Formats: sequence, C-alpha cells, structure tokens
Amino acid sequence: MEVAIKKLLAASIKKTFAVDFSDRIKIESPSEDIHGDYASNIALALSKELKKNPLEIAEKIVKNLGKSSLIGKVEIAGPGFINFFISEKELLKEVNKALIKNYGQSKVGAKKNIVMDYSSPNIAKPLGVHHLLSTIIGQALYNIHKNLGFKTISVNHIGDWGTQFGKLICAYKKWGNKKTLEKNPVNEMLKLYVKFHNEAEKHIELEDESRKEFKNFEEGDKENRKLWKWFVAESMKDINKTYKKLGGIHFDKIQGESFYEDKMGEILKEGKKLKIFVEGEDGAYVVKYSDPNIAPFVVQKKDGATLYSTRDFATLKYRVKTWHPAKLLYVVDVAQSMHFKQLFEGAKKFPWYKGEAEHVHFGRMRMKDAQMSTRKGNVILLDMLLEEAILRAKKIIENKNSKLKNKTRVAEVVGIGAVKYNILSQNRTTDIVFDWDKILSLEGNSGPYLQYSYARAKSILRKAGKIKSKKLTAQSGSLHPKEFSLIRLFPKFQERVEAAASEYKPNIICLY
Repeated sequence: MEVAIKKLLAASIKKTFAVDFSDRIKIESPSEDIHGDYASNIALALSKELKKNPLEIAEKIVKNLGKSSLIGKVEIAGPGFINFFISEKELLKEVNKALIKNYGQSKVGAKKNIVMDYSSPNIAKPLGVHHLLSTIIGQALYNIHKNLGFKTISVNHIGDWGTQFGKLICAYKKWGNKKTLEKNPVNEMLKLYVKFHNEAEKHIELEDESRKEFKNFEEGDKENRKLWKWFVAESMKDINKTYKKLGGIHFDKIQGESFYEDKMGEILKEGKKLKIFVEGEDGAYVVKYSDPNIAPFVVQKKDGATLYSTRDFATLKYRVKTWHPAKLLYVVDVAQSMHFKQLFEGAKKFPWYKGEAEHVHFGRMRMKDAQMSTRKGNVILLDMLLEEAILRAKKIIENKNSKLKNKTRVAEVVGIGAVKYNILSQNRTTDIVFDWDKILSLEGNSGPYLQYSYARAKSILRKAGKIKSKKLTAQSGSLHPKEFSLIRLFPKFQERVEAAASEYKPNIICLY
C-alpha cells in the first residue's frame, strides 16, 4: 500500500508541475488514527523549490490524484501534510488475506542468496552471556529474510583455531588432568585458560611457549592435534545443549576456522602475487590502506603462522565463490568494527569481491554490576543466566497462579522467551543493560506480555468452539471503532517485515 500511494503521488506531481519528484517522496505511518493510515510531507519538501506555499502545493496534488479503490479519503492537515485513509473495502480484503496461512510472506528475496554468520563462539569455553546477542539477533534476521523469500544460509563460524589453542594446550600440559577434565570438560578448560593468563602475567615466557605450541599444532604435531580434537568435541556437546535450551536456534552449516586450514595457503599466495599482502616489519605480511584511519592489517606473522585475519580472508572468498550471495552478513558486536573495516576494504582489492559483505553490529550487553571477561574468569555464563530467568519466572507464576499445571515448563517458556524478546525489542545499535524487572514485566513491550496476549487469544478461540470461516466484505455490517483501528494495522505487517530486513533491525517488528 505504501508503494501504491507513492505511485499515486508521483503521478499527480508530474501532472501538476510537469516535474518528476518520485525520488523525493517519503511515506510515513502516523502514530494516531486521526491523521490517517499513511502520510506524506512532500508538499513541504517541494515548497522552496517550486516557490509556492506548501498548503497550495498540497491542494493541487490532492486535486490531481488519480482514482484508486485503495483510498477511502485524503485530507490535508497542518501546514501541508497529505494524509491518506485506506478504504474499508481494501482493509477487509487484507483481513481475508490474513486468514490464509503464511500471511505476510513475500517474494522480494526470490532467487537471491543471503549468507549470515552469527553466534560463532570460541570453543573450549562455555557460552557466555555476551554470545546471546549475536545468536538471537542473527537467528531473527535469518527468519525474517527467509520469510521474504531469500535463500538463507546460516553459518556458525566457531572459533576452533588460533592462538587460544596454543595457550590451552600449553596449560593442559602443565596443569591439566585427564580424569578431572573428563568429569566437567568445558568448565575445566575455562579454568585452565584463566590460569594460563594469570600465570602469564607473572611469567612472560609462557606466551612464547604457547605460540610455539600453536605453531607445532599448525604444522601437524600429532599430540597437539589429538588434544585439539578432544577439546573441540567436548565443547560442541556443551554448546549444543545451550542452543537447544534457547530454542529455535538453527545453523545450515557449522564451519569453524579449522574448515579453512587448507584454504589459507591459497589466499596468502594470491594476496602476495597481487601485492595486496605486502611485507611489513620483521618479515610479517600486512595489508596497507590509503585511508590513514585504517591501521595495517597483519595476515601472516614473521614466523609464518597464520592469524584470525588470514582465516577471515579465506572464509570470505569461500563464501562468495560457493554461494554467490546478494548479501553476506556478519552479525558481530560493535567492538569488531575496525576488524571488519580492515577485512572488507582489503577484500575490495581482490577481483572476486564486489562488496557483498556487511557488518551488522550491535551494542554491548551490560549487566548492572559486572564486567564480562573470559580471561579473568568472571564471565557470566549463558546457562546461569537462563536458569536465573526460569527461576524468576517460576516465582511470578507461583504468585499469580500457584495451581497452574506444568509450571516448570511454563517457567522455561516464559523465562527464556523474556530474555530473547528483551534483546529483539531493542534497537541493536544501542547497548543493552540487563534489567530483570523490565524483562519479566507482565505489562508493556515485553515477552511475557506478548505471550499472555497470545494465550488469551487462544483461550477465546477455544471457548468459541468451531467457527465456520466467513469471508468478510464491506457489506458485512458496521465495524466497532476498535475493530476498525486494529484492522488498519494489518497492511503494515509486511511493510514492517521488509523494513526490519532492509535495516537489519528485528525491533521494528517487535514495535509493530
């Protein structure tokens, strides 16, 4: 409907003033019903250019609007706003569409691939609360784009390579115990990782030892490879349990950094041949940029070892060549902005990259009185947070309805749903401060309130029993003003879904 109104305005402006201003037309959705379903300030925007009063411009535009069954009436308000009211007949048509399965789906993404990289935790550590945003926002964007007809490919780019494994291997060889680790693998790995950093602050030589262990690992050392495989397998068991608890988390591909082990040599060779990767200080290879605000990007250490950046170039090339995506989204927090700027600007120098990749950043998640750092060991574990959400939801249920059946299951659905919705309902570009009272509120824009409203609606349908489906028409009888207000929101659903996809902001749908 927004598109149709834009076309009507463009045609009228061309007819009235013999000028094409279609690219200047913006359509808004008024917050109050009295201002219509859609509005445009185009008359005000053109007043300076046309050297006419905006009210006069608006009147002439409205006079020359073509006839459309879509429009019930048009009003001019204030200094020249043009307000459009959708006809009752068209609105009822929209309700009939909503009674059919898959309402709101579209084909705007047909024949387009979109690759999404989200969650991507470092393994050998339990999932921390900081992994929650990437996982939840990424999955929501995957679902939204799929609804719009895109061929969506989700990838969990797990951190199963890199210097942290040199540190973990080093720590295990010094302080690890096989039986202790087998009892509680991931927590024990975290303890070893934390101990390594604490000891390395006192004994600097440990950093050199860990680098040596990683280099040996990269070169195929059997003992280090065996340890690495064990660490990875145990970690994935733990991570998958947490994904299952969150519910609705899905990955088409789990391709960790190790997947690109045999692809790094090729990208290094290509980059050096094209003089994109050039020799820097002490024999390391770097990407240099003409922009002074972008620091050189190291892609190979002086000892020949690879880095995260090396694997990211190999990953980007593989994804572009394999899936030919229209878009390649990296759902990663704002702290990595410079890394992705270096990566994408460097990739532009290669012939196979046409700017498909985009960093969908989000703010940090802050707990009121805690900083989150895996190195120091005071990380807030995601499992702990979810258990806390369930416990708090259970207390609310006990107070509200102690006789409710299956309270434990309801507490899980409400508690975990509340945490997820709290993330999705906020603009991803801002920091999210975790506030339990707000998250579990039974009022306002919260998960529990949305679930409560849904449960009430289902209850009404159950009590009504079987209802024979009846097609609504404009002659069906007068609508109650509140019914009419609700129906006027229907056409905006697909528009909001498309806006959420184009801006990568699930909160647009939550607000709708």
